[in-house]
Amino acid sequence: MIKKEIYPKTERLKCDMEKVYVTEKLDGSNMCIFKKDGIIYIAQRKSIFSLDEIDNIKDILYKGLYEWISTNKEALNDIHEGSVMCGEWLGMGTLKYTVDEFDKRIYMFAKANIDKDFNLYNIKYDHSLFKYVFESLTIPPFIGIVPEVTELNVLPNKEHLDSIYEKYCKKVNRNVEGFVINYRNLIQKYVRMKGGKLQEHFDRENNKDQ
Repeated sequence: MIKKEIYPKTERLKCDMEKVYVTEKLDGSNMCIFKKDGIIYIAQRKSIFSLDEIDNIKDILYKGLYEWISTNKEALNDIHEGSVMCGEWLGMGTLKYTVDEFDKRIYMFAKANIDKDFNLYNIKYDHSLFKYVFESLTIPPFIGIVPEVTELNVLPNKEHLDSIYEKYCKKVNRNVEGFVINYRNLIQKYVRMKGGKLQEHFDRENNKDQ
């Protein structure tokens, strides 16, 4: 006879729904900045380079990135060893943002850690945690955070998000690429603008509206 309980315990139903966080999906280019072995690195597209290398690779840098690094490189040393800030670099997408509303070049959407093989892990999307990337526990004034749209108590369907999108566009009075929905630190995107044109959101994997 084997003394063992084989069926796992069933998780107890939570009476209060966990929050669903909706943030704006900016039309930018993904970029990560991190410190590894005391060196500040930038990761853009499929390239990773240290700040000391930028003079030799100006031709592959995002538009405006060379000047931005040159101005802010000293302040970036405040990043914790092994910590990563992940954000959207503006100025490379189809949608154009005004300086009045977006006066930063990069907007954080996540924090993470980096391992010895330059892989991200422990990715977090909670905005309240972003300050922990920096030793001073202060996000530098030249780095923004993606705009928060709303908090929900239910997981939204397409029709719900369509309604939120319409109201949000009227509120900000500009084109909006879409949203990022964060539930239990798992994210999915809701996309409405492609090539600068409004379209219905659809599930690309199944190629149908969802």
